[in-house]
Amino acid sequence: MTFKRSFAVLCFILPCALARAGDHDAVSAPAPAVGDSWTYQYTDVWKGSTGNINRMEVASIDEAGVHMAIKRAASGALISTQLFSAEMNPIERGGMHFAPSFARYAFPLTPGKEWSSEVVGDNHKAGKHLRYQIKGKVLDWEKVRVPAGEFDALKIFVHADYGPADGSAPGGHLSETVWFVPALNHYVKLEQQDSDAQGRLYSRDSWELTTYTHQAAPPLASLRR
Repeated sequence: MTFKRSFAVLCFILPCALARAGDHDAVSAPAPAVGDSWTYQYTDVWKGSTGNINRMEVASIDEAGVHMAIKRAASGALISTQLFSAEMNPIERGGMHFAPSFARYAFPLTPGKEWSSEVVGDNHKAGKHLRYQIKGKVLDWEKVRVPAGEFDALKIFVHADYGPADGSAPGGHLSETVWFVPALNHYVKLEQQDSDAQGRLYSRDSWELTTYTHQAAPPLASLRR
């Protein structure tokens, strides 16, 4: 099921962003359910080429967190598994285990909120033991259009300086811009870039929502603005 949200705001003296600010309450932590899924189109922004369309599906939820099965959208073939905290912050992703979770969000969320966190990331297969200094900020509500439709989302910016935990070598910088939609319990768009200590880019990628399913979806009318 794909949910679309649209709204019209008349802006006379105040800018539109300020006019919308009063329309939203603080956003509490998400409540995903087993069977929920989010399908994303991956794009290598650096090369200007689209990649695979993959589905993130909630396989189980326990004390460890939210277990995700990552599957090919077309075939349903399992690619990998990932683990997120109850707040949907990454714990295990791409071979990296974060302790505590990578603080993409810090609920409740409101425009202007800021947070910081220190996280250790371990990838035993790659022999990496990294320390991340994370700073996040909720920028504002923003209307965003993706293949799944148009949504009213919280725009969040996260920046992380990272390097070997023992300080033995130069590190790098990771940044994410996230458009989080509370009614969907997840982001509809994510832009990520990684660079070295001098700011030279390694990669620049994006993920955009194409379809979405929810086991206990709210009425469509309640999602429209």
